[in-house]
Amino acid sequence: MKTKSKTAAMFLMASTLLVATACSSGDETKSSQPSDNPSPSATSKEDNKSTAKTDSKKIKMKVITITTDENRNKIMEKFIKPNIATALPNLEVEFEPGGGGEDMANKLKTLNASGDMPDVFWNDAGYFTPLKSTGSILDLTPYITKDGFLDKFAVPDALKHVDKGIYSLSSGADTYFTPVIFYHKDMFEKAGVKVPTTFDELIQISKTLKSKGMVPAVTPGKDGWGPKLFMLQQMIQTGDPQAMADLVSNKTDFNNPSVKEGAARIEKLVKEGVFPDGIANIDYGPAMEMFTSKKAAMLWQFTWELPNLAKDETVDFFPFPSASDKYNPTKNVQFWGSPVNGYAVNGKTKNPEEAVKLAEFLAMADALYFESTGAPISLKTGNKAMDRSPLMQKFVDWYNPIPNKIPSWALNSLDAKTSAEISTQGANLLTGEYSADKFNDAMNKIWSQNTWFAK
Repeated sequence: MKTKSKTAAMFLMASTLLVATACSSGDETKSSQPSDNPSPSATSKEDNKSTAKTDSKKIKMKVITITTDENRNKIMEKFIKPNIATALPNLEVEFEPGGGGEDMANKLKTLNASGDMPDVFWNDAGYFTPLKSTGSILDLTPYITKDGFLDKFAVPDALKHVDKGIYSLSSGADTYFTPVIFYHKDMFEKAGVKVPTTFDELIQISKTLKSKGMVPAVTPGKDGWGPKLFMLQQMIQTGDPQAMADLVSNKTDFNNPSVKEGAARIEKLVKEGVFPDGIANIDYGPAMEMFTSKKAAMLWQFTWELPNLAKDETVDFFPFPSASDKYNPTKNVQFWGSPVNGYAVNGKTKNPEEAVKLAEFLAMADALYFESTGAPISLKTGNKAMDRSPLMQKFVDWYNPIPNKIPSWALNSLDAKTSAEISTQGANLLTGEYSADKFNDAMNKIWSQNTWFAK
C-alpha cells in the first residue's frame, strides 16, 4: 500500500481546527429549522460594509449545489434567494439543483467532459480529483487573500488541501457533524430499557424494544449510504480506534482483524433485527420519517439533524456504545468534513473574480443558517451567535473536549470509483444475506485499487 503525507496533514488540520474553534463556534448534509433570522436582511454585518458595484449589464453566472435535504432548501429559500440581488447586484445567477452523492458526482463529471461546467458548484472529495486534473477547479487562495475573505475563518489553514491550495469555501460547520444515536426517551421508558454503553447492551435493548412491538433503530440504507458514511467506521472505531485511524490513513486494510470485526458487527445488527426489514432500500427521507413519527425508537444519524430533532422534547442522543475496552466515547469520535468540500469555482470561468465573490456569498449564507440554529461554525459572520438549545449544548459539551477526532473515511480516503463500489458493498451487507467475510474479501480488492493515496 502507498501512503503519503496527505492524511497526516489532515489529522493535524482537524485537530487544530477543533481546538481553535472550540470556544468560538460540524455530500451529503441535512435538516434543521432556523430559530430566527439573525437580521432582517440575513446578511453578515461584515458583508454589509461592501457590496459589488452595479454594472449596466449584469454578468450571468450558473451555480449547481447539493439539494438532498431540508437544510439546503432552507439555506436557499431563507438566506440565498432573498439577499443575493442586494449582495451581488451585478450578477444574474441561475441555480440548478444537483441532488447529492453519486447523482451530483455523475452530473459534474458529465458537464466537465462536455466543457459545460457551471461557474460555481458544490465540491466534494468524491469527485474533486478528476475535476482538478482537468483544470476545472480554481485555486481560490489569491482571490480570498486579496479581498480579505480568508481572514473571516477562525483557522485559515483548515481550508488548505494537501498541495496547500484552497479549492472550496464552507461555513466550517461540517467539522462539528458526527454520527450519534438519537432516541425517544418515552419509547425507551415504555419498553423499560436504558441507554446502552456497550455493543452487547445495544443488541439486548434492541431485542427488548422489538419484543414490545417497536422498530429498534433506523438509518438511511439505500445505496449503502449509512454503511459508507459512518456505520462501518463506527463499528470498527468502537472496537479499535487506532485500526480505524490507520484505515483512514491507508496504513492497514481489510485483512486487519479489527477491521474485519467491524463488518461482522454490521452483519450481526442486521441479523439480530436491530433495523427494520428492507433497511438496504430505505432512503434518507423515509428513515427520518420513521423516527420522527415514532415508528422507530432509535435513529443512527449525523448531528446535522440535531437542531430539528431537538424540537421534540422526547428526543435525546448518546454516542455509539463501546465494543471493546480500547474505545471510550469521551476520548474518540468521528468527524465529518474535508477541506475540499464546499463551494468551488470553475477554473475555466470567464469571470473568476465575480465567481469567487459568488462562492463567498454562498459560503456565508451557509454560515448564517447554521449560526441561526445554534450550531458552531468557523466562518465568522460578524453577528452574535444565537443561543443554543439544551440538546445542542449537551452535544458541544461532549464533543469539544474529545482529544482524538478521526476524519471520516468516506470523505478523506476514497477516490470516486472506490466510493461508488463501497456504496454497493455496504448496501449488500445490509441485506442480511451477504456475509461479513464476503464483504471483507470484496473490500480488500477494492481498497487495493484505490488511487486516492497514489503519488
